[in-house]
Amino acid sequence: MAPQFLFSLFIMLLLPHLTKSDDGLPAFTFNLLDYKDEFRAGDTATIHVTILGNYIIGAYKHPFNPNISVNDKMGNTSYITAVSSIFNPDLNNWRILFMPIMVGLFNVLITDENFNVFDASMHYYVTPGPIYSPGGIVSWMGQLNNFVAGMKATLLILPKDAFGNNVTSLSEGRNIDGFEVYATYANGSNVILQDVSNQGWNGFGYLCIQFTLTTAGSFLAHVKQKNETLIGSPLPFTVDPDALDVGNCLPEWSTETESFQLFSTMETFINQRDKFGNLVPGLCAFDFDVMEKGTNLSLPIGDLQYDEVLPGIQSFSFKLVEPGDFILMISDKDKKNQILNMPYEFNVYIGYVDGLASIVNGSGLNNSVAGEVSKFSILLRDAYQYPSPLELQRLQVHITLPSLSLRLYPQISPMDSVDGTRPTGILDYGPFDPTGIASVPSVYPYNNSARNWKTMSSAFDVLYVPEKSGVYEIRVFCGNIPLNDGIPYIKAVSAGKVNSSISRIVNFAPKVSRLIVNDIVVQLMDSFSNPVLLQASNLFLQIASINRSSFTVFLFVDNKDGTYTGSYLLMEVGIYEMCVTFDVTHLLPCPFGVNAYIRDYFPIAYNDTVSVWEDESIAFNAVGNDFYAGGNATVIEYQKAGHGSVLQYGNLFRYTPYKGFYGNDSFLYTISDVNGNIASGFVNVYVLCIPPQFVSFPSELQANEDILGPKFGGFPGFEITYSATLENISVMLSAQHGTVFLSPLPMQLWDPMWSELSVSKMEGRAEDLHLVGRLEVINFALQSLQYIGRDENFSGTDSIRVSTINKNGRNNLDVPVSVKPINDPPFINVPEFIILKNETEDKGILIFDRQLDKFNFSIGDPDHLHFPAEVAGNESLFRVMFSLEVSSGFFSTKLPAELISTTELKLKNSKQWQPLQTFVEISGHFTVKAKGIRFRGTINDCNNVLQQLLYYGDEHGGVLRVNVNDMGWYGCYPDCAEMMSVPLISEATVNLITRMPVTPMVDHSVESVIVLELIVLSSLTMILLFFTCKCVIVLIHEKKKRQVQSHNIQLYKLQSSHEQTSSTDSSENVIPSPVKGSGEPSNLSNP
Repeated sequence: MAPQFLFSLFIMLLLPHLTKSDDGLPAFTFNLLDYKDEFRAGDTATIHVTILGNYIIGAYKHPFNPNISVNDKMGNTSYITAVSSIFNPDLNNWRILFMPIMVGLFNVLITDENFNVFDASMHYYVTPGPIYSPGGIVSWMGQLNNFVAGMKATLLILPKDAFGNNVTSLSEGRNIDGFEVYATYANGSNVILQDVSNQGWNGFGYLCIQFTLTTAGSFLAHVKQKNETLIGSPLPFTVDPDALDVGNCLPEWSTETESFQLFSTMETFINQRDKFGNLVPGLCAFDFDVMEKGTNLSLPIGDLQYDEVLPGIQSFSFKLVEPGDFILMISDKDKKNQILNMPYEFNVYIGYVDGLASIVNGSGLNNSVAGEVSKFSILLRDAYQYPSPLELQRLQVHITLPSLSLRLYPQISPMDSVDGTRPTGILDYGPFDPTGIASVPSVYPYNNSARNWKTMSSAFDVLYVPEKSGVYEIRVFCGNIPLNDGIPYIKAVSAGKVNSSISRIVNFAPKVSRLIVNDIVVQLMDSFSNPVLLQASNLFLQIASINRSSFTVFLFVDNKDGTYTGSYLLMEVGIYEMCVTFDVTHLLPCPFGVNAYIRDYFPIAYNDTVSVWEDESIAFNAVGNDFYAGGNATVIEYQKAGHGSVLQYGNLFRYTPYKGFYGNDSFLYTISDVNGNIASGFVNVYVLCIPPQFVSFPSELQANEDILGPKFGGFPGFEITYSATLENISVMLSAQHGTVFLSPLPMQLWDPMWSELSVSKMEGRAEDLHLVGRLEVINFALQSLQYIGRDENFSGTDSIRVSTINKNGRNNLDVPVSVKPINDPPFINVPEFIILKNETEDKGILIFDRQLDKFNFSIGDPDHLHFPAEVAGNESLFRVMFSLEVSSGFFSTKLPAELISTTELKLKNSKQWQPLQTFVEISGHFTVKAKGIRFRGTINDCNNVLQQLLYYGDEHGGVLRVNVNDMGWYGCYPDCAEMMSVPLISEATVNLITRMPVTPMVDHSVESVIVLELIVLSSLTMILLFFTCKCVIVLIHEKKKRQVQSHNIQLYKLQSSHEQTSSTDSSENVIPSPVKGSGEPSNLSNP
């Protein structure tokens, strides 16, 4: 605290000097009211403004209106809200008010440019506000949500205040009670949690709630405080069963009986349970023993079958082959532990009832009305359709109403025998009561002997009275044999007649507005409280007042659940008495009074719409746009918003979105006027997603002159965050003096990600880079940024502006770039040769004459522009070593006197550089004549010497050598002493030609002769080409002619040879046979 106190004292002493105005404006000082610098989030902080000087209200073009900034963010931000000021005529009571909402230590900056105010002397500390129940975050310890029955589970609760700050034990105390923890199945039914206890705070700022889990399955854990659900609730979790406990396994039979028919199958279902009663999946091993009752002789079971029909439920079945009384024992394989309800005693009787052949019929299976007696008959048959008598005690009838989990117990009696006598045995499963439920089976008092239980018959009557409406299921069992193959008989029971004493009007408004349709709700029930449907046409709304003419009634509408809605319209203001009748009977209450008022008597709550950034808080008056009588209304109730905190300050609400939420939220509020009338309205809150924010960024980037940097990859450290991770965002990258690129290497290494990124240049700004993509892609791309200066040889300070953009706004960040210079070689602008034309009075020739030659004769260095100037004057401190030397002759030039100490000469007969020995200074300059000269000077000195160079040589000319050495200097950024390197040297040679140039007339004549010579030569070439082509054509024709003549000679010789042959054959009397069928002469005949 001592350093902070000294710093604050220093600022306060310095403050009058900081705020003092040079133009006579008053100064201001600021301090927190009563020097209170510690607040709870949500408190109001007050800054007292003290005026030093004379402040005249209305005398200034811009009145005093300071800005307040916290952590470099001005106005309402995520740090403070509700910023306001009180600048009234009482100058001694000026205040600046704000509400701190973020926990921590903060500095306050107050500025006003018009009054030269810059005050940074105040700081304050904020602790968490009161706990806000719905804002707490609940999670599992260690993110573990899978348990084993019997384990202890721990829930972690991170309490929050209304502004999202973590509540700690220091702000709320060691113990926070009032948390309600319970678990449910997915369908909403409750699960019992054992030993729920609040363990208090742990070392990480969480509250711990611990409980024991005993029920296996998939559940949801709900956490509430003051009936408000915490964020993250409900939490899903699963509980696996513990190890199998044989002693807790429970057997169940397919039928509720202890009597089994001979040659039928006994099927037992064993619920494999742990010690908590949870089903344990798997096919566990059990031992079965069947013993004869009385003798305890074990009977062999040869056809035992078992299977896991459901997880944790195993089915055992075997056929019963002997009649009698038996005992079933089920235990583990070691026979040490038996399952529950063992031993099980059962009887196997001799019977032949066939479940499919037996008949169940009668009106009692048909649909009926509640309260009516229903009766049906059971006719037992064997497989051959013969009657199969059965003892009364072995017959069971199950009548259930699944929708209400209701079971009826009927009366069962044997039918009259064929000889007209009636058996005395009557089985009654319980006396009837108004609910239709009986607790235990019984028999009539006059038939309760064991003999009546054993009455044999093949036909039975069943009587029962269903009193609840709904769909019933009826099943019949003979011992363990189900009739109708186990398929239940379905019976629908509808409600009875309407009972007017039970039916009533359940909802109506005692105060209504005239000229507006209002509703009343009526519920119709029968004598058994069943809802009665389809009676809308029998309901009537009647008027019982003198204002009958101002009353309009509408028909009732059936709501399909036993309730009916009627509507009416009151035309005039007054008191009305009404009754609802069913047929001719009035329903209670009758009459009921309704007061009709004008519309303005009732308040109207209009819906409100507000917008807020996701990291800020907003206060608004929801009642301001509502209508209410009496000029006053009070908010009597409001609901919590689903995604943000809502605090009420009278008729003001303050809404703060939960961290990370954006989108639409809403809550309902109710107002009451002076007459006690209420109205409700919605507040729709649009939580705007702020532009992407920078999580981290480099404080400064390093680059080199004219080099794309970094050479590999990109600049590290850029990362942004954005709530809408799946939404595309835009990022603009630009530099004031450079160009930003993306490194191509990552694009080759990760093609899938880069395919989701759009990279483009902005129209009209080719240097700006535009990135579009999702958050993950953009963050990856920002790791590939590269920079190069836009202008050649740029070095110094630049900045890269990174602008993140979404549909709601823009966020800008400027990152400085330090561009380090590199040593560039000097340059020399001279031609390869110069024809010397002019002579001065002393016969010297000006080598570089700008008047005759427009060439830019000069030397320079790229680093010269970025070198600082001298303090006294505008001349740069940049120096180079400049040398000139000719191969023959000598030259002269003028140099400023400042270069005397650095000038060296190479005389005509010497090859060594020598210091300047003698000189004559005239007007601050001196003239030298030598074969070579060198000196250390500025760029301007070198260019002046170069442009005044006079050459003295013979008619053959010579060669001028120009040499520039930058001496290793390449700029003074950031420090001249550090910017030194190996000197760079540039050299150039110029051929000096001293002959006189030809006259323009001679030059033109020579050009004309050359052109004429080209024309003549071209003509001769064309003539030669013409005759050559002509000769070739003639030769081709001559060759073809000779080929034709040679062919004719060969043909003539062939014909002569054939003529000689024919002559020889005739002399030998050989006559050839003519060719038959040919009228053509031979082609070998004489012509």
